[in-house]
Amino acid sequence: MPSGSRERFFSQLFPAGEWRRGREYAREGLISEACYGQGVWQGTVTGALGRYRVRIKRESGGWRMSCSCPSREGRCRHAAALLSYWLWEPEAFTSMAEVHRQLAGLSRRDAMALLQKVAEEEGELLRRLLAGRGKEEEKQVPLGKLLRLVRELGLETGSPWRSRQVWEERWANLLLAVEEELRTGAGGSKKKAWEGLLLLTEKMLGFIAGLSLGTVAAGYLLRLLEPLAAYTGEGMEVPPPVLGEFLRFYLRTPLAAGEEERFRALLCRLAAVAGREAFSSLAGFSPFSPSAAPSFTPSSAHSSTRADVACCEEEQLPVVRWVRLAGELWPPGSEGFLALAVWCLEDSRRLLPLLDFLEEKGEYREAKTLLQAGTDLFAGAGGRYLYRLRLAALHRALGEEKEALYLENLNFTERPGREEYFSLQRLALKIGEWSRIKPGVFRVLAGKAPVLYRELAAMEAGNFPGPP
Repeated sequence: MPSGSRERFFSQLFPAGEWRRGREYAREGLISEACYGQGVWQGTVTGALGRYRVRIKRESGGWRMSCSCPSREGRCRHAAALLSYWLWEPEAFTSMAEVHRQLAGLSRRDAMALLQKVAEEEGELLRRLLAGRGKEEEKQVPLGKLLRLVRELGLETGSPWRSRQVWEERWANLLLAVEEELRTGAGGSKKKAWEGLLLLTEKMLGFIAGLSLGTVAAGYLLRLLEPLAAYTGEGMEVPPPVLGEFLRFYLRTPLAAGEEERFRALLCRLAAVAGREAFSSLAGFSPFSPSAAPSFTPSSAHSSTRADVACCEEEQLPVVRWVRLAGELWPPGSEGFLALAVWCLEDSRRLLPLLDFLEEKGEYREAKTLLQAGTDLFAGAGGRYLYRLRLAALHRALGEEKEALYLENLNFTERPGREEYFSLQRLALKIGEWSRIKPGVFRVLAGKAPVLYRELAAMEAGNFPGPP
């Protein structure tokens, strides 16, 4: 197949990020000892933590890949690098047929001498092959050495881009190794692995701050939140300053919709395991600004749980994010939600996100009660219009169509429009009120929107088609 088609085919064998990094390795010439023949690729790839031996074989049932890197995943960036390098420079690969030809020409004595050299270089591999077991056994880095590698992780001198790339790979590989220890360890070893995870978290937070990565950091922090949320508990806790950094990033950083949802879900998982006090005990922590407005403090007569997360009057993004997260942590019906509602009723910029959250959860009655309690927040003509618009939508959701019609008619009287007319007409026809309100509707149109009045009057007379 053509080279472009082959590259697309190979790229589909790997996660997108692994294939991209593998291509970078190939272009930098980090592959050596490469060999190919009859659907088999072998080579050594120089990575951040050392040199990794990669073996790839295409079989009738699919692909078999192995790599000696810490990821323990065959379809890693090193395997991707080997295949990408073969696409770029196939002539750099020694032909397996040539190797076989040379072996066939060896005398018994020479073959034995060669096997002895192989035993000196790869004795364990040769032992397994002689025993009939070709699959390599996984070798874990001792826990003590692993923690030492984590503590020594740091940026190197030289090219900033290359230094960052090497650091990222080392960090990712160490994280995989620490996660493996968390999965398989027990007792003291598991707590040591947890210590390694917290060290990697602190390293990444410092890395993000030092390089001012901004929104690029979201992927790193989401990657960390998964094991933190999964293994918190049983004496393994996330320190409040670390929680504060995650919460601050979530509240203040522009995120894609999917990233925001993942952050909120993982933070809620963390709170479910560690207890909501994991966030509410951050007393004095202000993720918004030093000059903050009054804070939301859910409290209980039966618990010392409290939150002191303040809101900056100038920034709406943190307010919206905090309201949505707090709504998940203290859902409707809880005493914490009552405190959240009271706090939101102090400012329409807090109340509106809470109403959006409740509507998404189908809590229409709770939303209607809150909106009616916050009537005073909607001052002025624009505020009254918005209040009636939101309240009418809630009446509709609750099946209270007459109440919705009354409010929508008031809004139409204030701001008549074509779309508003047809929406009002459909609702009025549905409940048999159109003939009653129609004269008033057309009087408003004649006085405030004469062009629209003539269009709709002609439509009523049958001279124009109706709405689609």
